[in-house]
Amino acid sequence: MKDELISKEVRTSLKKAFMHLIEPVAIEVYTQAGVNDSFNETAVSFTKALPELTDKIKVQFHRLGDKDAQQRSVERSPTILIAPDKFNIRYTGSPSGEEAASFILAIMMASTGKTHLSGDSRKRLERLKEKRHIRVFVSPTCPYCPQQVIFAVSAAVEKKDLVSVEAIEIFENPDLAEKYRAMSVPTTYMGEDLLSAGLQPEDSFIESLVEGRPVEYVMPLGREDMRDYDIVVIGGGPAGLTAAIYGERSGLKCIVLEKANVGGQISVTPVVENYPGFAQIAGKTLVDLMAKQTLEYSALLQGVGVNDVKGKDGIFEVSTGRGIYRAKALIIATGAYSRKLNVPGEERLAGRGVSYCATCDGYLFKDGKQVIVAGGGNSALTDALYLDSLGAHVTIIHRREVFRAEDRLQQSVFQRNIPVEWESIVEGITGEKRVEEVSLKNMKTGTGKTLAVQGVFVAIGYEPNNRIAKKMGLTLDKEGYISVDAHMRTSLPYVFAAGDITGGVKQIVTAVSQGATAALTVFEDISNPYWKKNPYPISPAG
Repeated sequence: MKDELISKEVRTSLKKAFMHLIEPVAIEVYTQAGVNDSFNETAVSFTKALPELTDKIKVQFHRLGDKDAQQRSVERSPTILIAPDKFNIRYTGSPSGEEAASFILAIMMASTGKTHLSGDSRKRLERLKEKRHIRVFVSPTCPYCPQQVIFAVSAAVEKKDLVSVEAIEIFENPDLAEKYRAMSVPTTYMGEDLLSAGLQPEDSFIESLVEGRPVEYVMPLGREDMRDYDIVVIGGGPAGLTAAIYGERSGLKCIVLEKANVGGQISVTPVVENYPGFAQIAGKTLVDLMAKQTLEYSALLQGVGVNDVKGKDGIFEVSTGRGIYRAKALIIATGAYSRKLNVPGEERLAGRGVSYCATCDGYLFKDGKQVIVAGGGNSALTDALYLDSLGAHVTIIHRREVFRAEDRLQQSVFQRNIPVEWESIVEGITGEKRVEEVSLKNMKTGTGKTLAVQGVFVAIGYEPNNRIAKKMGLTLDKEGYISVDAHMRTSLPYVFAAGDITGGVKQIVTAVSQGATAALTVFEDISNPYWKKNPYPISPAG
């Protein structure tokens, strides 16, 4: 089991990482036979392997109901406590899949006392005077969850007497997921109150923690701390990551700012089959490879959103929750977000059966639950195949009589005999506390029908994430995408755009190509601004 859970390559990496441990870390594992047995086995096997990699980790195993379990108020199997005599860090459920990363980082933080919070966040935490208990609901397939857990664990290490954190795996604890209506991940609660549905930027999470209520916009601390770069890249998807690589290789100092998850849409794509060099690769794996290469050249900050951009004396000032970054040029690679159905019940039941990320939330439906996927393009069919592979019973709802997806995806859907409601749309979603039914309408016949389902996965395309572009007054096309020329120049000098935010063909290879083009054009324009000979008809930002 240990060899299956931790590969030789990962064991080598962990050994190297654990060399930086300082203080010994005690780990306590609590299980009970007959409850989540397969997950108990995973938790036990995984934690048993850790002391073999370092003498700084000691693991003890307990049963629910024993003296230690009562003393620690442990009532669920499996439960794992990290350094329980010093910190309040708890994993309710086996930390497998994506969550294994946050678990390892939690051990590192408990040993070293060094967290992943910025200086600004640590200053904010100095205002915290009341106790806070944070619950983060997660799943093994959610790439957004570990970052939210890391924010919470960091706060628990920084304020060990005031902050406690619990990462709850929703599939192993369906009653808790039901109680807190956490059918989408990550969902974060402070005590009994909802703090956030989805990944928060670090500054928003910490400010919410301090204030005891959800806070979306945070005024930056330390505005006087200016940080100078040649290029600020806004967005950490394939276009943004590639732009940073090519910018740095051209001799330009770059930083990538990503508000949500590095990799964008690819990080939640189960399998990528059309990226040159890889016949088949998990989207998250491809993202990790790209991010690792980017970090060899450029600074990359995750969980840092851009609040505003202003031009001053020929320099852009990019305002974020971590202060202001100054740059000679900007590359906007903010991508696009999932389009909504805009039907009754969708907003009310979002996170309670309505989802826009099959990779994040599909795991909850793996035991034969009925779900629909709305859409007929590559994303919809990829989601349908992924959900089917998990064991969910999937029906595709498509408004046309043929799919728009690639032939290979269509063939896979037909080979698996996944049902399709052709020429149909979703007209409404109903349910008391969670999704129970969907109402469909056949566009050709006008007839309606209802389906009893527990999950609705929406994959009907994307809307451009153009908030910053609008603030800067960039020229947009009729659909809201940033207008660019062949060299990725926008309507303002020294402002460039790349990737899905420019519209057109939304493919990884296209985004990578545009990111490289944008960075190389920045180098050319900084070296020899052509508009000084042939001025732009539009005034600079500011």
